[in-house]
Amino acid sequence: MTRDDAGPLPLAVVGCDFRVASTHWRNALLLDKAEREQLARALTRASGARGLVVLETCNRVEWILDAQQPAWAAELARAQMTKRWTTTDGPVPRPYMHVGEDAAAHLVRVALGMESFVLGEREIAGQLNRAMSAARRLGHASSLLGALQTTLGRAVKRVHRLTRFGATSRGVHGLAVDLLRARLGPPGAEPWHVAVLGMGEIGRKAATLAEREPHWRVTRANRTTGGTRWRGMAELLTDLQDVDALVVATGARSPVVQLDDASLRGRARGPLQVIDLGAPAQVTTRSDQVQLLGLDDLLSSEHRPFDDADLSRARELVTDAVAEFRAACHKQGVAQLLRGVWDHYDALTHDDLPALLNAQLGAEVDDATRARLQVALRDALRGYTRHVIDEIEQALDR
Repeated sequence: MTRDDAGPLPLAVVGCDFRVASTHWRNALLLDKAEREQLARALTRASGARGLVVLETCNRVEWILDAQQPAWAAELARAQMTKRWTTTDGPVPRPYMHVGEDAAAHLVRVALGMESFVLGEREIAGQLNRAMSAARRLGHASSLLGALQTTLGRAVKRVHRLTRFGATSRGVHGLAVDLLRARLGPPGAEPWHVAVLGMGEIGRKAATLAEREPHWRVTRANRTTGGTRWRGMAELLTDLQDVDALVVATGARSPVVQLDDASLRGRARGPLQVIDLGAPAQVTTRSDQVQLLGLDDLLSSEHRPFDDADLSRARELVTDAVAEFRAACHKQGVAQLLRGVWDHYDALTHDDLPALLNAQLGAEVDDATRARLQVALRDALRGYTRHVIDEIEQALDR
């Protein structure tokens, strides 16, 4: 069997992210447990799909399929996705579709934060991993999706170890704090009082970043009380008179915060700045004492740039991860061997090579020359490692 005869990877992704449609459209795609079961059964009957993962985040909704005919399964899934918009007004967006190795590469980029509207965000890796684990608990997983989960986990660990991707300040929580900083401005006689409601992963990170601001006083709150760790939601919402800004990240599936003039009576420092990080939205208000911003507003805000060298390294890791996944699919028996080769390459270039150059060159070579030499040697070693991997794959295909 030659590599061309092996056919495409039996993997498909159909989705809608922030570039395709606003939160209004994406929220219509959110599925409850019964709807996921129904979708899985329908795709299995119509396309022979063997596994389904549903990924739902504030950036995107994606359906990931293991199917022997991935292009056909993807078309059927896209039709199902579009069908959920038939009762919605306005021009209907067109979900994107990825098949085979293109689907694998897309999912690696998603896991690494390369497809997020905050480049390099870390939360998406955990969200994707939890979505795959949920599919396994529901009986919607497959051996291929299990291999994919392993490959994505390894790629995320590598990119966090070898680059600055996954920095804790990057993500919607970082955008929220940046936007509040611009809207609140310098404090007056008293520090700004910022409340963060929702102590899940994103809420905790938003609170931690806010607490680093020297002129902010931060209150943590949650729908359920946390003893001395945070206030309860009901207690917070009845005491908003001195709160200047509210970040809501409860993860609720419907609005849980209703702000009216009665709850805001007695405010002395202008409108309450509210940032709703929920998908679907978690805050409703008709009060002119509230300035409400949602995910679409964050999308239009200015993003911090990212280092080109880290982006280049992340792209290399995408290529490597797809090759590893392809090996796991077609050559289960040698997947561990190929992973070991890449692990050895990582250790050699990340740990051994810098130490070797420092030992051999000493202080005789300036930092710029040393850095160029390290990049050149790393690229040469990567080329050699890629050649070894290709030779192993071609030998097994013959």
